[in-house]
Amino acid sequence: FSVIGGEGNVTILNASGRKVVINNILGQVVANTILPSDNETLNVPSGIVVVSVDGQTPVKTVVK
Repeated sequence: FSVIGGEGNVTILNASGRKVVINNILGQVVANTILPSDNETLNVPSGIVVVSVDGQTPVKTVVK
């Protein structure tokens, strides 16, 4: 999977049907969902977020 930080959102590619958890830098969960397709955009607060997909290695990205 790959993660792209945007303006108030995060786009997650190639993770269809997988559980995604997005945390802010303080560890608070800001999104927790199962993605219905391979190209999903989720609205999240700005800052640094950590994206975990099905327990794989988390990816950090910056949301403006």
